[in-house]
Order: sequence, then C-alpha cells, then structure tokens
Amino acid sequence: MKIIANKDKNIFLNMLTLIMIFAASLATGLFLLIKSSRLNIYLTILTVLILFFSAATIYLLGMLLLVIRIVKNKNIPRFLISLFENSIKFVYPIMITFSNLLKIEKDPIRRFFSELNNKIVIQKIDKLKPEDILVIAPHCLQNSSCKHKITGNINNCNRCGACDINLLLDLCTSYNINLQVVTGGTLARKIIKDYRPKGVIAIACERDLSHGILDVKSIPVIGIKNERPNGPCYNTCVEINKVEKAINQFLRR
Repeated sequence: MKIIANKDKNIFLNMLTLIMIFAASLATGLFLLIKSSRLNIYLTILTVLILFFSAATIYLLGMLLLVIRIVKNKNIPRFLISLFENSIKFVYPIMITFSNLLKIEKDPIRRFFSELNNKIVIQKIDKLKPEDILVIAPHCLQNSSCKHKITGNINNCNRCGACDINLLLDLCTSYNINLQVVTGGTLARKIIKDYRPKGVIAIACERDLSHGILDVKSIPVIGIKNERPNGPCYNTCVEINKVEKAINQFLRR
C-alpha cells in the first residue's frame, strides 16, 4: 500500500513549512525582544518561552523525522513506536480543528492519519490467530435494493453477488475470520466490546476510519478506505485484495 499519493505529499510540505515558519518567527521574536529595553522586566518570561518553544520545535522536528521513517517502511524501536502513536493521536484532533478554522479539506488529513496508523500497527503487532481477528464493514457496502438484513447476522446474506458483501464473506470464511456489518460507530464499538478481538480490520470512509482508530485505544486497527462511486454511504465498494493483505499482515504471512 502506497501511503503517499501525489496530492497527499502536500501534507508533508505543509508540516515542514509550518515548522520552519514557527522556528523562524520564534528566532525573530526573540531577537527583537532581546534588543528591547524591557529585557530585564521580561527576563523570566523570556527564559520560559525559550525553553517551551525550543522543546516544541525539537518535538515537532522529531515527529516529522519519525513520520518519514515510518512512511519509508524503516524500522524504529518499539518504545518510539508507542510514543509516536500516542503523539499522532494527540496531534490529529488539533490538525482537524485547524483545518476547520482555515477551511481546508479534511479527507486528505484523515486518509493520511489512517494510513500512517496502518504502518504503525504493522510494525508493532505480534502474530495473531484467525479467531482473534475481526473484520468490520459498513452497511453501505450492501446493495441498497437488497431486502436481507445482514447487520447483526451476516449469514442472512443471500450470496447473490450484487455487492461486495459476498466477496467479503467468501474471503473471511476461507480464513476462518469473523465478519460483522455495522450501521455506525456505536454498533462497531459494541461488537468490538462483545467479541474482544486482538486485531480489527475496519472498512469505512476516511471520517469513520479516523474516528474509529481514535476510539479503539487498546486494540490495533488496520483501516481500509471504501470506494464510493455512487457517492457517500450508498452502494459503496471495497478492494478485496486490500482486506486480504491486511488479514495476512495480522497473521504474519
């Protein structure tokens, strides 16, 4: 899976640009402040600001370097993976807040976050058994004209082949992996709580994937974006080979 599409490379450039602007602004501000005649009055505040902003800049640069290494599939120590994972989950909501304020499209950020999470999960997970893996799919994968209710009982599927549910069932059955179809995040959380899997493969749109990854804190989640040729939440599709690849990553095959 190629984590960075051409249009998503702007996220890296924007991050690096913001860090450089931040560092340059800090240096300029400190220079002007040092030249100010009020230096003695603000000496304590200045010292605190220098320490705080220096630490913040180093932290952001460290984060960026880790992102680059993970994207390039470079191994990093396990303790750094955990630290980085927690940092990303902390920074992500802040990025979404700023994107709302600046009216920036959020889906590329969400997609990047979920794909970066996948890279982290693949590096840190141990080998799982098939029965420990749960595949969760959205109900919009089911053909809208289908009269069979499959949420709650996937075996109600008539296997007509009109949607990708049939292909998912075939795949999960062949690997002896549990598949559940949900109507939203609330039901997904309940199913995860009931089944208590050790690994989750979630199929959803960028928004639901990012929310789900943040909600499920103690279980590794590999997110797979669904395809929406007919618009959001209506007769969506999924690339079955990506689901199978995620299964094999959990199985360490």
